[in-house]
Amino acid sequence: VILAGRRINDGMGKFIAEQTIKQMIAAGCAIKGAKVNVLGLTFKEDCADLRNSKVIDIIHELQTYGVEVIVTDPDADADEAVHEYGVRPVKWAELPKADAIVAAVAHKSYKALSAADLAAKVVAGGAFIDVKAAFDQKALEAAGLRVWRL
Repeated sequence: VILAGRRINDGMGKFIAEQTIKQMIAAGCAIKGAKVNVLGLTFKEDCADLRNSKVIDIIHELQTYGVEVIVTDPDADADEAVHEYGVRPVKWAELPKADAIVAAVAHKSYKALSAADLAAKVVAGGAFIDVKAAFDQKALEAAGLRVWRL
């Protein structure tokens, strides 16, 4: 049972990336060269620990599709993220308007953002992947986003 659970957990990054790609295609997005903003890199919410983070699996899988992935995480140490994973998180203000957002870690600072704040970082009709089901789906949809939740 433990091994089966571990297999499911180990495949979750690939599954989330595949669902992200499917949602982007359904929104009419050309995948190669598309941009995806990933919110969160740490192991869990509101902590700086990067060890054992599965978010990197999502990032790597998205990159296999030719997607440009931009990561932000207010709690992660940028130098440690580069050292551990080869990824340098940017500040929220530096995030470009992307084709999709993957809300991977539900930090309080992300949950405090309005649907309009989140939608401002995504093209009209873009995908919002709510991994932790932490955001108001109806508000995001009203802001023009295509929402998928785990």
